[in-house]
Amino acid sequence: MAALQISTRQMELSEALANVGDLKIVIANLLKENGFTDVVNTQGEVAGNKGDIRLSVLHLFIANRSFYQQVIAAGDNSNVTRGVVDDIMTKIKNLHFL
Repeated sequence: MAALQISTRQMELSEALANVGDLKIVIANLLKENGFTDVVNTQGEVAGNKGDIRLSVLHLFIANRSFYQQVIAAGDNSNVTRGVVDDIMTKIKNLHFL
């Protein structure tokens, strides 16, 4: 059965980063380091594939350096897809400069 899993958090951009574009570069590298293939960093998203899962990270501007970050994944198995979303969200949260 197909599954769509989403995790959202509100955050402030760290002073260590000039803008969200810098954060997206870090996230793209994080995905590659964690076995994602076909990783893209476009104006709208950072995304990649891992097995049968497609994962996308979106940054939705609020004001100043505040934004919502959404990690969204679609896959064939709900539990596996949720696990990938939770794993990547945790790894993003644990980046030393955030």
